[in-house]
Amino acid sequence: MQFPRDHGAHPGFRTEWWYITGHASAVGREFGFQVTFFRSRVDGTQGMQSGFAARQLIFAHAAVTDVQGGKLLHDQRIAREGFDVAVAGTADTQLKLRDWSLVRGPAGYQARITAQDFALELAFAPTQAVLLQGDRGLSRKGPQEQQASYYYSQPQLRTRGALTLRGQRMDVQGTAWLDHEWSEELLHPEA
Repeated sequence: MQFPRDHGAHPGFRTEWWYITGHASAVGREFGFQVTFFRSRVDGTQGMQSGFAARQLIFAHAAVTDVQGGKLLHDQRIAREGFDVAVAGTADTQLKLRDWSLVRGPAGYQARITAQDFALELAFAPTQAVLLQGDRGLSRKGPQEQQASYYYSQPQLRTRGALTLRGQRMDVQGTAWLDHEWSEELLHPEA
């Protein structure tokens, strides 16, 4: 793997995702959270010339667990890549889906999610090196060699920012974990 390039999207591969999950706290409150961006290549449209052709789909899901409130809040988005509505940058992590984003810069990652019942504005700072999963970043998923994905993690991300829950904005801090995985092959038929 080559970084920062492999932090970015790999549109030549069928499936890809960036997944951040973590724990954050405010004064007297505890939260779990998850932000996931997916990219999926649509094989049947790859040869089409129209800017409206859905060659890549970008979809995202976000959730907040309000521990004290006993609630799980979640939302999702989907759009075809293009027209600055949905973006999956290839040089580094630069994901946008309407008003949702996940980007990587010199200080780490930043997520901005505005959902119906919650909002997240979180910064994630690395505290250790990238962890390559499997054999130097190639994680086997089945008995055949091609049934594998490229896969790395960034554990123990120091998390700071704001969480808004039903209109109440709270400063939060915590810890998160990022997984980024992409592959061409589906799982073995018996998996």
